[in-house]
Amino acid sequence: MGGTDGTVHATVRTDGVLDVALDDGGPNVLRPEVCTALDELLRTHPDAPVLLRGRDGMFSAGLDLRWMVASPPEDIGELLRACGRLLVTLWTHPRPVVVAATGHAVAAGTMLALCADHAVAAEGGAWGLNETTNGMEIPRFGITLAAARLHPTDLDRLLIAGTRLDAARAVEVGMADVLAPPDAVVPAAEERLAELAALPAGAYAGNKRRIRGADAEAILAGLDADVTTLVDGLRAAVQG
Repeated sequence: MGGTDGTVHATVRTDGVLDVALDDGGPNVLRPEVCTALDELLRTHPDAPVLLRGRDGMFSAGLDLRWMVASPPEDIGELLRACGRLLVTLWTHPRPVVVAATGHAVAAGTMLALCADHAVAAEGGAWGLNETTNGMEIPRFGITLAAARLHPTDLDRLLIAGTRLDAARAVEVGMADVLAPPDAVVPAAEERLAELAALPAGAYAGNKRRIRGADAEAILAGLDADVTTLVDGLRAAVQG
């Protein structure tokens, strides 16, 4: 099973795991078709534990800023909505989701990791919700995801300033769970996924829904309004 967009490559393995690799040969950036393909893939396999990984040295650099520069405001809005929907789908997937962040995980790349039930960060990778340094505001979905993992003091300090972190610091503040050498990231993620997948599936899904469901519903209910308020500012920022 391969992603038709050229970035999302997926296989349902014999052990039932949905093994998803992001690899566009470059920074693994997110465009509407990438977000939609990944969202549909997750929705099509609600009973599969998920391993989401990048390639060596790169998990995801986030939204495709070059694409945004060349796009009209309505298309930028489409990207933000597609990204928001994808993140909610990933965050609320009924089965365990483990991210193997095999390299840099910046901006929306960090958000993908924040959606995981467990995230392994490669030593030396860059992390952070650095929208401020790019002249952008963070969508509400990104703030909600970060608030679920970060201490309020770190949330305030890191997101307002748009601080970029190394992977070790990202683990310290809670953006990821463990740090591993690059060649050990996927094995560590596989091991944790097997542990989580062995837990009672009904209780796992139910408690995830109880803990995250209300926030997920609020994100989706306010997504259109939030994106509308962001688009003009984002358009100006990426044109710089």
